Amino acid sequence: KPEEAGITHLIEHMIFKGTPTRGPGELAAAIEELGGRVNAYTSYDYTVYHATLSSRYWEKALNVLADAVRHSVFDTNELEREKKVVLEEIGMRNDRPNIMLYQELMATAYTLHPYRLPVIGSEESVSSFTRDDILAYINRQYQPENMAVVVVGDVAVEAVSQAVKAQLGDMPAHGYQAPELPVEPPQQAPRFFHLEQEINQSHLALAFPICNFNNPDAAVLDVIAGILGNGESARLYHQLRDVKGLVYRVDASSFTPRDAGLMEVTATLDPAKLRQTLVATLEEFYKLKYLPVDTDELDRVKRNLEGDFIFNLERVEGQARVIGSFDFLTGDPREDDYLDRIRAVTKEEIMRVANDYFSGDKITAGVMVPRGTEIAEDLTDLKTISDEAEQAALAAVPTSLVADAYLTNVYKFTMGNGIKLVVREDPSVPTVGIRVVFPGGLRGETPATNGAFAFISELLPKGTTTMNGREVAIKVADMAGEVSGFNGKNTFGLKADFLARFFSPGLELVRDIIRTPSFEPAEADKIRPELLDQLKQQEDSLPALAFREFNRLLFAGHPYGLNVAGSQRAIEGFTNTDLKEIYEKHARPDQMVIAVAGDVDAEKVAKRVEELFGDWSNPTATGDSGVTEEEMPPALPSSPKIYRLERNRAQVHIIIGFLGASLYNEDRYAIEVLDTVLNGQSGRLFTELRDKQSLAYSLSSFSLVGLDTGSFGFYIGTSPDKREEAIKALWQQIYRVREEPVSEEELQRAKNVLISNYELGLQTHSAQALEMALNETYGLGQDFGNRYARMINAVDSEAILRVARKYLLMDHYVLVTVGAESQTPSAAEKKDQAAPATTDQPEQPVDAPEDSLAPADTETN
Repeated sequence: KPEEAGITHLIEHMIFKGTPTRGPGELAAAIEELGGRVNAYTSYDYTVYHATLSSRYWEKALNVLADAVRHSVFDTNELEREKKVVLEEIGMRNDRPNIMLYQELMATAYTLHPYRLPVIGSEESVSSFTRDDILAYINRQYQPENMAVVVVGDVAVEAVSQAVKAQLGDMPAHGYQAPELPVEPPQQAPRFFHLEQEINQSHLALAFPICNFNNPDAAVLDVIAGILGNGESARLYHQLRDVKGLVYRVDASSFTPRDAGLMEVTATLDPAKLRQTLVATLEEFYKLKYLPVDTDELDRVKRNLEGDFIFNLERVEGQARVIGSFDFLTGDPREDDYLDRIRAVTKEEIMRVANDYFSGDKITAGVMVPRGTEIAEDLTDLKTISDEAEQAALAAVPTSLVADAYLTNVYKFTMGNGIKLVVREDPSVPTVGIRVVFPGGLRGETPATNGAFAFISELLPKGTTTMNGREVAIKVADMAGEVSGFNGKNTFGLKADFLARFFSPGLELVRDIIRTPSFEPAEADKIRPELLDQLKQQEDSLPALAFREFNRLLFAGHPYGLNVAGSQRAIEGFTNTDLKEIYEKHARPDQMVIAVAGDVDAEKVAKRVEELFGDWSNPTATGDSGVTEEEMPPALPSSPKIYRLERNRAQVHIIIGFLGASLYNEDRYAIEVLDTVLNGQSGRLFTELRDKQSLAYSLSSFSLVGLDTGSFGFYIGTSPDKREEAIKALWQQIYRVREEPVSEEELQRAKNVLISNYELGLQTHSAQALEMALNETYGLGQDFGNRYARMINAVDSEAILRVARKYLLMDHYVLVTVGAESQTPSAAEKKDQAAPATTDQPEQPVDAPEDSLAPADTETN
């Protein structure tokens, strides 16, 4: 507590001042006369009493320390004498500028937590302590549940264990409860302090709040401290002293105690250079947010941290200190895990942690200058100083590096012919994913050309002007790769994956397929019946039929209303010339995005892309850009559209749906959260319709976020005798989300699911390449992932209620039933009752949303 500041340290002094069997000085003498050393220290988290001596005397040392800790008498006269000694120590520390500066930094950076108090205390607090205060504190803290005994050296475990039990085992359990310490509130604005003292040199201190030692980020922060301030090879020393001549000395350290800690920097310098030094120091911090650390530098720092740590274990004192502190801070005395964490720190982790902790509103900074020294008025404006440093850090970033990208180490290039190239460097796994994306897909089709891009995506990798389809397949296999075309609702293109060592020839093959596809009639004749067979399969899949008809009705007049599998008439009628003309209209350099993710060098990739694609010119004809024109969103159904398709099957499949939000509409985030609230085995639909009512095995809500429009709806597959009940249940759930706010528990679960799925979907280089390509194609930017998480987390129950009422319109919906039924339209179809659909996805319908606009290993876009 504030009034107790320094009491622990005073007890540490008093502990060797006598017990009933040993007078003042005799405790220390008992160790020293054996050739040993005895001492104690107090940190922010614990007090340590320690003795080091020849191993044959270990039991004597244990007896002395146990006697001191358990039986100190705290004589009143000795206490008064020792208080004077501590007051002298306080005076001595107050004469040391670096100690005074550091204490002021702690007192400013912490506003509530006891770390803000000086370990040694103040003249006022130390002078006030009585013997009763000390005994009360001892009774509270010096209990067996709060005590650890560490013995290191040439000793026998069993003998030590027995001796510890003999010396300390009779201490009665006290029911010790760790005090509830105040939690330091998040820092919302920078803090500055200014001290003037009778000194000759100026000092600077700077800190950012960080995590505690038990947090996985602690090892990363230790590495960052090494990069910035560990010796003469560190960045701060090199830049601030050697290059810019701003400081005489500078150090950085990571203070990660039991509770939240600080990343700290201290420096000595001329007062005229204080502001410049602050800017330069912060610039080095902020560079870590935007620029990946060089591999050699990272390895060097990690080796030095490991070396420092291991050399500390050469002495028994160091081993005991490590074992005891690890046990106290983590509950595990072994240091192996910490060393493994240091060795495992990656460039990506450094950038993530730097972005998490180093921001302008979290700075605490202060200066100590000779009395009477004038400092610049703008030195206290830490926000401006921070902004200036941030801009300087950004200016150091290569123009090709996307500093604010969600994925780390992302570079962007634009070729002279308009090709956009996005590259992510990630050497963690020796693979590479390549995605080539053009606008097109379903949105680029008309009723007359429906199925063109499905045909093109199959035909594209089946040969070039110099290789037939089999030769292409063999070349791909020789590189242990995969190459295939793809198409979706908005785009089409090529996907390729290789081992990293085959990247260059792999990219050359991609060039050949994209620029000189053969569109061989023989290959087309193989693909055409396969596409027609898919249409037959669609007819046999009731969920696929239901979604096909639902989209046709909901998106009437818009390309999303077309069948993503194509139409039979168009597929049968396409000639190779037709397909080649459609391809060449859309596959143009100025509409092309290439994304590469993996174990590659971005600059070398850009050079190779320029070599392979740089001479590919755009069509010279005017009036035809090749880009699909912006589509008008479909009109809201003026009245309910109810469609029934009878099939002699065991089940009936039901969809109730509405027009939804587009990709660029911020309502999409609340709709996604609502969709997730309804879905999943713990979602509403599963719980209400499957678990409680046993209405169906297969049910879900669904959401399509398209470029011009979207959809939101409910699907259920059930038996014909439950048809009416199922439709009622769906409407009831629709009414419920329109009328009742979702619970906080549902809301948080949905957010966790969405953000986790987004992150998990980006594990592979293939998924990363697709994500980067689509974000570029759709104009979302490479920072979309940051915004996505932010927007999802910002959704509240009011936002969900608002979008439910805005989009789930009771007179403007489509209801489709496909399967066994022979009844006339019912009241349930006309939404007089109501209830939802649930989690289990139906077997993936052919016309299910393929342009997910979120990463997924399915490789659909």
